[in-house]
Amino acid sequence: MEIIYSAIVDDDDEIIDLIELILKEEGLLVRRFNQAEDLLDLLPSTRFDLIISDLMLPGISGLDLLDEVHLLDLDIPFVIITGYASLESAIEAVNRGAFYYIKKPFNIEEIRFVINQLRQRQNLLNEMQRLRDQVEMLSERIEKTTGTHLDEIPAFIYGMPLNDAVDVNRAFAAIEYLGKLKIDGLITNDEFSEYKGKILKRII
Repeated sequence: MEIIYSAIVDDDDEIIDLIELILKEEGLLVRRFNQAEDLLDLLPSTRFDLIISDLMLPGISGLDLLDEVHLLDLDIPFVIITGYASLESAIEAVNRGAFYYIKKPFNIEEIRFVINQLRQRQNLLNEMQRLRDQVEMLSERIEKTTGTHLDEIPAFIYGMPLNDAVDVNRAFAAIEYLGKLKIDGLITNDEFSEYKGKILKRII
């Protein structure tokens, strides 16, 4: 399982103790901070996969910390916890890019739910990257062997819905093209089956 590096920011050590205990039980590595500025100093050079921060902090607030994370162009899921919860503050947190919003007093299952959501997000991002790498490798192999760029091949893995007869015909043309690539030894039988399955899922 991939290691998750987390940061907890709260001026209440008892709250940090509780969250830290839950995160460590779930296998996360944890760093503790009593104010946002200390975490900010580390963000440019230290990996964090999750930040859990109180809304009200000495110095800059949790929402201000969230804004600073975005200004640094860091894609880190950010969870706001607060004892001053209101619909307005929840909406503001989400609008400013919070991953999740938890009201104090919270229960253990809320924290576990956040971790589960985070793992699902990481798995999705990893799968997306795997598919990008797969497409890039296929593109390089085809271009090197045939001089044809993947953009010139009938679309079979892109996001357009295949709704009408023309798109369905394009899908079957793409499958036919993949069959030729398999015959020529440019893709394996497993790759052919995988790509064909993706095409068929979009037209069934």
